[in-house]
Amino acid sequence: MTAPAFDGPRPDRKSGGAPSPAPLLRPLPRRMIPLAFRAAGITLVALAVGLAAAVRGSDASDPLLTYAVVMTVACAATVWGLWLAVDRYLLRAAETLSREAGLIAHGNAEGTVGGRVPLARYGDLLPIARAVNDLSDKLAQVRRYIARTVADSTAKAEEQKTQLAAVLRDLHEGVLVCNTRHQILLYNQTALDILHLTGELGLGRSLLHFVVAEPVTHTLERLTLRVHEGRHVNHEHGTTAQFIGATTDGRILLEGRMSAILQDSDPASDEPPTITGYVLTLSDATSELAALGQRDSLLREATEGFRAPIANLRAAVETLYDAPDLGPGDRAAFESAMLDSCSSLSQRLERVTNAYRNVVTGSWPMSDIHSNNLITLVAHRVGAESATTVTLTGLPQWVHGDSHSLVLLFVYLIGRVRALTGATAFDLEAAGPQDGDRWVYLDLVWQGPAVSSATLDGWLDQTLPGGLGGLSAGDVLQHHRSTAWSEPLPTGGAADTSRNAARSRLRVPLPPAQSPRTAQPRPKAGARPEFFDFGLLHQPLATSELGRTPLDRLHYVVFDTETTGLSPSTGDEIIQIAAVRVVGGRILTGETFNTLVDPKRPIPPESVPFHGITDGMVAGKPTIDAVLPQFRSFVSGAVLVAHNAAFDLKFLKMKERAAGVAFDCPVLDTMLLSRMLLGNDGDHTLDGIAERLGIEVVDRHTALGDSLVTAAVFLRMIEMLREREVRTLDDAIRGANILVELAARERAF
Repeated sequence: MTAPAFDGPRPDRKSGGAPSPAPLLRPLPRRMIPLAFRAAGITLVALAVGLAAAVRGSDASDPLLTYAVVMTVACAATVWGLWLAVDRYLLRAAETLSREAGLIAHGNAEGTVGGRVPLARYGDLLPIARAVNDLSDKLAQVRRYIARTVADSTAKAEEQKTQLAAVLRDLHEGVLVCNTRHQILLYNQTALDILHLTGELGLGRSLLHFVVAEPVTHTLERLTLRVHEGRHVNHEHGTTAQFIGATTDGRILLEGRMSAILQDSDPASDEPPTITGYVLTLSDATSELAALGQRDSLLREATEGFRAPIANLRAAVETLYDAPDLGPGDRAAFESAMLDSCSSLSQRLERVTNAYRNVVTGSWPMSDIHSNNLITLVAHRVGAESATTVTLTGLPQWVHGDSHSLVLLFVYLIGRVRALTGATAFDLEAAGPQDGDRWVYLDLVWQGPAVSSATLDGWLDQTLPGGLGGLSAGDVLQHHRSTAWSEPLPTGGAADTSRNAARSRLRVPLPPAQSPRTAQPRPKAGARPEFFDFGLLHQPLATSELGRTPLDRLHYVVFDTETTGLSPSTGDEIIQIAAVRVVGGRILTGETFNTLVDPKRPIPPESVPFHGITDGMVAGKPTIDAVLPQFRSFVSGAVLVAHNAAFDLKFLKMKERAAGVAFDCPVLDTMLLSRMLLGNDGDHTLDGIAERLGIEVVDRHTALGDSLVTAAVFLRMIEMLREREVRTLDDAIRGANILVELAARERAF
């Protein structure tokens, strides 16, 4: 039997040694009944031994005494057998039933019935099991009532939240809400775009991981001092202050404005308000600040830089004017000095002109544009103004530019070409980078002669119809750091009579998109068995502030993988990785990682029913060595959670060296946590746990679907672990390690 649990108070590590509430005592039958059976058995055995000694020492055999010895031994054996039956069929079943009841107590509130205890398992305890199910139904009914009440009371708040989200989404500035520890509480998509992040800006993470700390902390100190001294009441900017910062990699300069969030003090006290957080609005000031610096440099060059050559030229002219009788040698020297000064002025002027063009180009507002959308706009406008047709051909590309001015430019060029050549049918296509360059080419193709360079230069000097501020066609090209030229195209040959006529094109190179788009398909459903790898499951304690952090305050990333098979050591590969963030007890479904992976090998047909992913779906997708660095960046600073985690970790560990990453963050396994809560008996599959918890399983056996279900199960388990005195990350890891050791020893025998 297990030794009795210690009943005294335990020191609380977080409260400096103060005693914490005593752990729950074992149920009474497991403490008293074994003692009673043992006492009875020992008494009977002692009596039998005593009687046997008496029989042995007597001179005459006494049948009654012998009979008493035999009956005492029989009674002792009966008591021992009865104890085994009671322990096996009553006490252990009662303990398992109590754990099942504890699991049901954390069941879902949305089901029509509560969690169920399998009645066939409990035999003589069947009435108690039925009573547990009845109580579960009533508990579910109460929870549904509470859930409806909460939903009704929070409907208005949810509506306001939706309105706030819509406002934040449409703002052109990045907005972040942080607490005084600089942890991010809220942000909008524009903030991700400004910081050039793709899902890395998670709730609960520190802003100072992405933005240089000094400007932010200094501004918060300024506002704190201003509020503490009461100057914010009459200050020109109130509780707001501006600053200039940068991203931690130094690539982006930021113009920021910080507004303090105040919590009023007790009206009866004279204490000033307390700053509980701040709202930060950011804009990308890289180009603006760079343009200002370049303009300052150009202004100095156009003033101070021109002063010396002009002074030299003026002195030489004045000398020649004042001394008309200079000899040939002296006159030649002055003329040479004048020529040098003119050459210097010309070079400086050319340099200033080129720099000015670069400044103008860099400051023009642009965005990523899909070539199909751009060409469709051109075709629509041309068709509305004349009988000319524009046909979209070629593969679509992403370009970076000003959509409005580019549409005006191509409409203008089409009109000019039509007037010059008489062509009324044009092809407009986008071609990707060629010969290793970085440009995307928009080609205007027609049947007819090419446009001469002189004619094209004349067109580019003309004002663009509809252009803002008298913008010329050449100005549009200059803003895109581009040019244009026309050239004839080779004919198709004798076999291609449709292309034998002379064809020409006008080519305009444009910058490629800064953030290309991708799309992800959705797979189907299936099933997967459990997997054990004790070396991966056993992990060291965090032994730091992270390890001492309560489970409900940690930042988690719940993940799952889909694979070609079950054996990475024999060549099976990952074909999908998905994950979702869990912060503050909430599953952030808007912060997910989900990508298909090209395994560079065929997917076995027998594995397709398990995940629904085919060879065609992964063809052309990134390989695992390209995906893992992105996934590692997504999980940075979080605790990983998975069901049957050793299976997924085995595949990740096999690819660490090739991808140049290491998954060394703490990992929690919901399968091990289930065994910790319920013991080894019972169903510990994800479906079985979810069913007993009353969690609705949607889109199972896709990587993202499994991640969401696992996250829901894990959040319920945190509540149950707290009741078992498993409160921190180290507590959970320690308990999981004990289970791993026990399982390893069982398998060894």
